[in-house]
Amino acid sequence: MHHDNYNRLADVIISSQKALSNGIRLIWPAVVVLLLTLFVSAFFTKFVFVTGVESFWKILLRFFRLTIILTLPILFLPYISVFMQYLLNRGNYRLIQIPGERNYEFNRWHSWLIRPLQCIGLAMLIAAKFITVLQIYTGNTITAAAILPSGQFNPARFLSITAIAMTTSLLLSFLWTLDDLGIRYCNRKTGEVRMIGKYIGILLPIVFGFYGMFSLFESHERLLAVQYIFQMIIVLYPPFVVMNAFHSLYTEKYEADLLGKLNTQSQFTFTDKHGPSNVKM
Repeated sequence: MHHDNYNRLADVIISSQKALSNGIRLIWPAVVVLLLTLFVSAFFTKFVFVTGVESFWKILLRFFRLTIILTLPILFLPYISVFMQYLLNRGNYRLIQIPGERNYEFNRWHSWLIRPLQCIGLAMLIAAKFITVLQIYTGNTITAAAILPSGQFNPARFLSITAIAMTTSLLLSFLWTLDDLGIRYCNRKTGEVRMIGKYIGILLPIVFGFYGMFSLFESHERLLAVQYIFQMIIVLYPPFVVMNAFHSLYTEKYEADLLGKLNTQSQFTFTDKHGPSNVKM
């Protein structure tokens, strides 16, 4: 009995060590950026909108708050998948899985650069549109300062940032899920297979997001605008890297459940019923 308990405890410890090691491997750039931010802000300059010794707890609190806000929506992927499959599996169109397109292999550029930039770009794009709507609704001029961290808690700013972050997380995590699981959109009548949101998910958020932020800072000097945008990237990069890592681990673990919620067909099953498909990237 004691021997069995010892073995179980050893297995738990080994599993925990592997999980911790894998987690650090996935997010270490975010940890490095966060630690550098803490060091520079505490001892040198107002690097990310706070300075002094108090920057330690303020920056950490902001990081954990944003991380929780960004990762929580991923837990709702099964429910989002059920809703989206009703919209996508209609008429002659069907979601199918191509096993050869499944991709869980860790890629540094993908995980540490491309996807975090997608998130930051889309968040900035949503923020720009949000401010535009507020200006139309209130009739007042609202600058980008409305979304910049102030170092002080502001309920209105907190709710706005929460809405922007959760919208970004929900949209991109769903598109990433389709991409990671090798899910494509197929026309049963023509056999044509397309990728969903491939270029929208990569290019448009980055390009239009940063363009939208530059337009918000048009009343500022160009150098100051670049400085603000760089500071926002430094603030947002660590939690978005953690979000991407959490999403990868979640979709890999719950792949079967997500495929069921999306009501997908296997490529082989689809080909047997409808003939060869014409895949377009």
